[in-house]
Amino acid sequence: MGFHYGYEKKKFDKEWTRLEQEYRAAGMSDTQIAAMREYDWSWFCSQRTYLNRVQALPSEQYEDESEQSSLLRKFESLSCTWDTSDVDAQRFGWLSSLEDEWMYRQLCKLSEDDLELLTLLIVEGYRQADVARLWDCSRNVIYKRLKKIKNFLNQG
Repeated sequence: MGFHYGYEKKKFDKEWTRLEQEYRAAGMSDTQIAAMREYDWSWFCSQRTYLNRVQALPSEQYEDESEQSSLLRKFESLSCTWDTSDVDAQRFGWLSSLEDEWMYRQLCKLSEDDLELLTLLIVEGYRQADVARLWDCSRNVIYKRLKKIKNFLNQG
């Protein structure tokens, strides 16, 4: 939600009317009260700037479109979603979503272990070190296997 300046300014002025009376009753001079108000006003302005430029990260799941972030709705074309209806139910179903026909054919020639490696790294977002731990091998083995896959794709 943004910063509603009129509403917040009205609250600020009302609070400062009360504070000014309180400070006068406490024996503060007009100069001291003005300095305090100036400090609070600069804080108010910085909060306004901050709140106008900050927006909470949107949640991925909404039960109702009205709950969706206005920023997310505005730039909906820039987001992407994984449409599971287009993808086979298999482990390597992501291959069928490739638009490059040549790349699809080349990747289909790879062994199941190589496809599993690519699935873990690219689709599921694992790091090479994570895959090495998962497969109980060294990172160097993963690196060499990935390099072999890259060389195979570059040869075609």
